[in-house]
Amino acid sequence: MKHTMFTLLACAFLFTSCSEEPWLKQGDIVYRKLGDSWCIGETKNHWLMDLSASNSQDSVFLNTRILKRKIEVHKLQMDSTSDLYKIISNLCEGDSIQLKLKSKDFYQSMNGLVPSYLSDDEKISVKVLMQDKLSDIEHVSYKQLFELKSIAQYAKNNRWNGTKDSTTNIYFERLKTNTNGQTVKDRAKVKYVISSLNEQILAYSKEGEPLLYESSDAGLLKGIHFLVLKLKEGESVRALIPSEQAFGADGNDRIPGYMPILIELEILESL
Repeated sequence: MKHTMFTLLACAFLFTSCSEEPWLKQGDIVYRKLGDSWCIGETKNHWLMDLSASNSQDSVFLNTRILKRKIEVHKLQMDSTSDLYKIISNLCEGDSIQLKLKSKDFYQSMNGLVPSYLSDDEKISVKVLMQDKLSDIEHVSYKQLFELKSIAQYAKNNRWNGTKDSTTNIYFERLKTNTNGQTVKDRAKVKYVISSLNEQILAYSKEGEPLLYESSDAGLLKGIHFLVLKLKEGESVRALIPSEQAFGADGNDRIPGYMPILIELEILESL
């Protein structure tokens, strides 16, 4: 019995060893595919990947599973002539690959910058799991769903006791009420702070310089219009705003697209 068990274990070990894919080379990149097939000619533009990367001392400096956030890559923003692009573009959904390459070849091909804690020519090892490949329409749906989940999780973690508007998906909670306050019609002086969901301040009204709100201002965030018209003079609110009611799918120079935001807003005076 022991002999049989030893034989089975030995066979299993040999099978695993023999089935391991060989190391291959593309330009200066050494790689080993860990999946079963290549998806040649894949046309979907948006890639969702999990990465685990270690430096030349085998110290892990990036692990997206620990961060609980996938890396999102738009393949049209990558350098399509790079060796990394030629390898990764042929990965199927659910497949993975292990890469050994210079840090600059990895980050520059991904349209990024080499982190300050790595030298350009440092050899790094990167494991890539292609979680999903999405069309443009599928990507929009994914981002919108991710936003709503992020908002719901933030409200839960911070024990908000608010209301969700079914039309705008804005989640808001009143902080101060004033039953005798004047309702805002067209103009008001407004104090506000806009933050990311990790509470990094993005914009705010300076002390003594409130926002002069006008209902006809088409350049103002839709979320601010929504909140102001919910309040009376002297009232305040905090709200979680999806990107559709904030900076949109494209964002701006400081704020990425599809980014939900946190707004705290107070009506100082109705004009």
